[in-house]
Amino acid sequence: MEATTASLVGTILASSNRIPREAFNSAQTLMLDTLGVAIAGTRTTEGVLIARVAQKLGKGGPCVLLGSPIKADPATAALVNGTMAYSIGLTDTHSESITHPGPGVIPAALAVGHAVGASGLDVLRAMVLGYEVVIRIGAVVNPSHRSRGFHPTATCNPFGAAIAAAILLGCNEEQTLWAMGLAGSMAGGLYEFRQDGAMVMALHGGWPAQSGVMAAYLAREGFTGPTTILEGQDGFFKGFADKTFPEKLVEGLGQRFSIQEVALRPYCACRYAHSGIDALARISAEHGEIPISKIKRIKVFTHHTAVSQEAQPTTLVSARLSTAFNIAMAVVHGPRLAEVSLADLTDPAVKEICDRVEILEDEELTALFPKKWACRVQVELVTGKTYEWRVDVPKGEPDNPLSGVEIHQKFHQLADPVIGVDRAVKVIRAVECLPAAGSVAELMEALSTSKEFQYQ
Repeated sequence: MEATTASLVGTILASSNRIPREAFNSAQTLMLDTLGVAIAGTRTTEGVLIARVAQKLGKGGPCVLLGSPIKADPATAALVNGTMAYSIGLTDTHSESITHPGPGVIPAALAVGHAVGASGLDVLRAMVLGYEVVIRIGAVVNPSHRSRGFHPTATCNPFGAAIAAAILLGCNEEQTLWAMGLAGSMAGGLYEFRQDGAMVMALHGGWPAQSGVMAAYLAREGFTGPTTILEGQDGFFKGFADKTFPEKLVEGLGQRFSIQEVALRPYCACRYAHSGIDALARISAEHGEIPISKIKRIKVFTHHTAVSQEAQPTTLVSARLSTAFNIAMAVVHGPRLAEVSLADLTDPAVKEICDRVEILEDEELTALFPKKWACRVQVELVTGKTYEWRVDVPKGEPDNPLSGVEIHQKFHQLADPVIGVDRAVKVIRAVECLPAAGSVAELMEALSTSKEFQYQ
């Protein structure tokens, strides 16, 4: 099979009725996880601001803005809910593609599915296929794509959102191909936000979702896009990467479903830091809790991309991206789900440990990246003794998964303070019942609130 946009789209559409139960199960788990993060994201500064702008510019519609009684059109709902979902460092992760597909694909699929009255199973099917497209495109262009300064979540997610939306809108194969072409011209997003911790990082969740929805609606009306958007002479692969792996676009396509390779985040931190956090936990389990006063230095050996991303933790965003800061937080507070706060940035204990953390490249771990995001941690004590542990597969990966209980605990911790325990339970049940649901209306009702709420 040729590694072309047409081959990808044709095979994706042909495989829509061959999705195994395991892939649907993964989709339900990832949907619940993303919704929990998005619900918590309704109260972040980025979440409030994007919803406030949507209220000012929008004209209403059938789709829910999470955690509120406010309704919007599908594209606006995808924008707002996707931004909320990416405003906290807890969304899903696919290692090899270096993407977080959930904030782009799920809000798009739910918004369009709700608007057209699609069944729960159809929404899950669109989600599985949307993830497939994001992951395969990301695997083709990375890691050089990321090394050039692009943010793969922002650049690859529009394609997956477009596929999901096009399927739910009933687009034919030609229209779906156009939607991909249109999404390619909407693909963009630079990693410069890491320098000063700008809020635009959160928009990299919602903008791709909105772009995909818009691309699909345009294509359905006959608005054409280039049908060679990926492999073309001036296409995505050549424009966005120095080295590509085009075979990854189609190998095993229609036979294996990449959504089953996606990880959940058990801690609020950049996924690059999770192996290091797990290594610290293993050291503590082996040798007991180490008092801060006894720690002379912590060396975290990791891959080159994580080292180059390291930033001073002066804002909430830059702190989330800093492996040193996340390691310091884990030393002081232990692994935790709670979002980083402004108080954490000035916590003397965290700062003291952060100053003792060194982030260093290990060429062996760089060679494993991006298939594995590994860390090797050395904790050197003031006595001269050193403890070391390496983790290649952090907690949350399919090979080291969260339990069902842990997944529900994470959801409740994120959602309960916003929509209440009873409504959170309704969301869980609605997601569990999606394969047999005639629509997503019950789920979307549970995700809204009956009380008046203003984003201000």
